[in-house]
Amino acid sequence: MNFAAQFFYSSYLSERLERLYSPRPALKDGDEKDPFWQRDELCLGPSQPGGSDKCGHVTNGNAVRGSTLIEPERLKDFGEEELVNGDVKVYSTKVVGGPAEIVLKEPPKTRRMSEFRNNPRPLVPFLRFEDISAAAFRIQAGIQKTPCTYSRLSKQYGMEIYLKKEHLHYTGSVKERGVRYMLSSLTQAQQRKGVIVATDCNFSMAVAHHAVELNIPVFVIMPSCCSSPRLRIYRDYGAMVISYGSTGHDSQNHARHLASENGYLYLEEEENESYLAGLGTVGMEIYEQVSKLDAVVIPAAGQYGLLAATAAAIKHLNSRILVIGIEPEGFPLLQQSLKSNGPIKNMNSNPNKKLYGDLMEHSLGDNTFQLAKKLVDKVVSVSGRILWWRCCGFRSLNAPLWTQREPWDWQPSWLCC
Repeated sequence: MNFAAQFFYSSYLSERLERLYSPRPALKDGDEKDPFWQRDELCLGPSQPGGSDKCGHVTNGNAVRGSTLIEPERLKDFGEEELVNGDVKVYSTKVVGGPAEIVLKEPPKTRRMSEFRNNPRPLVPFLRFEDISAAAFRIQAGIQKTPCTYSRLSKQYGMEIYLKKEHLHYTGSVKERGVRYMLSSLTQAQQRKGVIVATDCNFSMAVAHHAVELNIPVFVIMPSCCSSPRLRIYRDYGAMVISYGSTGHDSQNHARHLASENGYLYLEEEENESYLAGLGTVGMEIYEQVSKLDAVVIPAAGQYGLLAATAAAIKHLNSRILVIGIEPEGFPLLQQSLKSNGPIKNMNSNPNKKLYGDLMEHSLGDNTFQLAKKLVDKVVSVSGRILWWRCCGFRSLNAPLWTQREPWDWQPSWLCC
């Protein structure tokens, strides 16, 4: 292939040189002068006497063959023949003393996917102060700010004691805070369908009252053993009351069945994030109302959401404030859970079923326990008889007769500061 290229190229070059340096034919009188032949590089002799000869010597009208127009180095691309075009030699090159040895650098270290999996992102806290602050802003239109007044017990015990009077809410319970924020956080589609409850307690009464205030359909399923005055309270709130079954479990099962068939939202008191955020607003109000706050004593009988949520707000505002929980000796659920490092379902003691009912099933959840374990400084148990009579005496002075609760639902609505 290289020989053929050299052959054609040499033929083309010879023909071109022969055409350039061939003698100019004699012009006749009528022929025109061609400017091509007037160029200096094509002259056959000196243009002036003593002038330089650019084309070399001329013999018999033919110019002497000049040097080739192709550099010898360029001909190395056509092969290794010694002669090309007669007098052009092909030079071979040889590299002597090659370049220094090239040392490859180590590639940059890359992180494998396994390294990312071993370092998971920190978990978002279950209840943040931002959630409690948002709940305080949302519920201010439907929940009044209860007073935190100086108590006459201060002189008796030699310390300044303030009472947060949560019994002044419309239904007489602090649970209105959590219920109001939980209902206002529902989607519009769920608010149009409605909610349903099936337990006779402070939580159900708060749901009945605030659901009607927010124009949310509410259904209350009660067993047939429930007294007529109790049913009249729910009807006065504006709820639709249905009597079903002979026990509380029968009414709860029927409520779940109605919720699944009609798209209602079945509500029960549990460690819902929005519900706890609403309860935590109590801690924010206490911190605002009492200038010098050393400790907060919070009742924990019944549900422990109030204790955990209030502690979350207080500890965020000032971590040096002590948070103390109070629970009855007959039902020391939190104390035993802290000892076993987890919420327990079967307690070693036998609580009074008439007084505490079936609170053991859902009173202390995992998230509530983790909050209490981290934020509550101390848990104190008191005699159930003392707690019972203190609650009855306090309520008899501050609450109307028709707002009395079932025995197992008694929970102090005051907070000591």
